[in-house]
Amino acid sequence: MLVLSSSQFDPLQTSRDQRYSVHESIRKMTVGASLYEPINVFKPMGPDIGIVDGPFEYLTVGGVTLPLPFTTRMTVVRLSNGNLFLQSPIKFDEVLASELQRMGTIRHLVSPNQFHYAHIGEWSKAFPDAIPWASPRVRQRARARHIDVTFARDLDFNPPEEWRQDIDQTLFPGGYFKEFIFFHKKSKTLVLADTIINIELDKIPEPWRTATKLSGMYHPRGQIFFGMRLPLLLQQREAKAAFAKIHSWRPERIMLSHGRCFESHGNEVIRRIFGAPAR
Repeated sequence: MLVLSSSQFDPLQTSRDQRYSVHESIRKMTVGASLYEPINVFKPMGPDIGIVDGPFEYLTVGGVTLPLPFTTRMTVVRLSNGNLFLQSPIKFDEVLASELQRMGTIRHLVSPNQFHYAHIGEWSKAFPDAIPWASPRVRQRARARHIDVTFARDLDFNPPEEWRQDIDQTLFPGGYFKEFIFFHKKSKTLVLADTIINIELDKIPEPWRTATKLSGMYHPRGQIFFGMRLPLLLQQREAKAAFAKIHSWRPERIMLSHGRCFESHGNEVIRRIFGAPAR
């Protein structure tokens, strides 16, 4: 009888080896990249608004994970009724959730576009009374990628009654990459996901650093996401309406999902990126 020793076959050891291989691959991908420490901690940015930086995530195309680590971030707004509005929820963390609960009731889990939704299901399971809000095509994308999330409500051009008093919104055009953008009135903060990218070059490795520099989407000059630029040229009427809406808000700061936020002079930033307001 042939006897397999533990060194020849050990299911637990094989599993550990596989996990180590995955973790080592991710570690190699992340060399030269930096998080916005501390992560999973609420950072106040203005009256009743703040951000939470999360762990690295990786872009998957056609089932292949690209060696491009990108930072994650959600914006948290405390509404005047005490409810919390979570835009682009990051990976669920129990300690973070407890911290947020001390601030208010976690009520709105908002997907601003079809790329910022993957962790809403995790938050929804932890807080079943919270409302998961869907952006265009996000349901189809979640189904195609077998992400366990059920959306209860759909975002519209106009803010719903639930946050109309505190937050305005509009749909920013960009073809496949269009997204809902928000304006928190009390703090005069524009809240974006991918519309503007402002990557700090020293936080990403090559060759992505050079590619980002060539795209113009780097700090301190941040730009419109390159995937939106051609669609904006083809959707000029919608683009002008969105630009006019943003100018009318006159934001003082701009929260971003990727890269460094603009913590002051927000109105100057949008003039540089979107042009002067139409007369």
